[in-house]
Amino acid sequence: MHHPKIAALGETEEAPEPPEDCHPKIREAYAYWRRIHPESGLPGRQHFEPTEIPGLLRHVRLLDVEGTPPRFKVRIAGTQYGERLGSDATGCYLDALFEGFEESRFHRALLRVVEQKSPVWRRGPLQWFSREQYSGVERIHLPLARDSRTVDMVLTVTIFQN
Repeated sequence: MHHPKIAALGETEEAPEPPEDCHPKIREAYAYWRRIHPESGLPGRQHFEPTEIPGLLRHVRLLDVEGTPPRFKVRIAGTQYGERLGSDATGCYLDALFEGFEESRFHRALLRVVEQKSPVWRRGPLQWFSREQYSGVERIHLPLARDSRTVDMVLTVTIFQN
């Protein structure tokens, strides 16, 4: 399915961990990610069980990390993403969905997750959706690594603020 690119809107702030005052769903996602950690290394897709976080599923996006430099492909997108985009983005690359993605702070955050093997949290203005429709966003990107070392997926939970 063809998706038109969505124009980028604005900048954002980021941090390696969510603050105490983060949205409860972001806190739940981060706590779940920490809980599924193996004794050493990162958790992988094999540790992630969607049925354990039913209250988060509409906010979850699971991204495959492919190639060098990394390219990000939507493997799973919760229902809120389809509502925001107007179509299902499953199987689409983010750089094909969002105009200016490769120069965006969103892309830099995902690269940081892959390179540093650590989460990236952000709260702030929207980049790609109508500011009349949504006032902002809160998001966390969480690294997953099948071999516990090489990030091959990113689990993202996003809360759009109305």
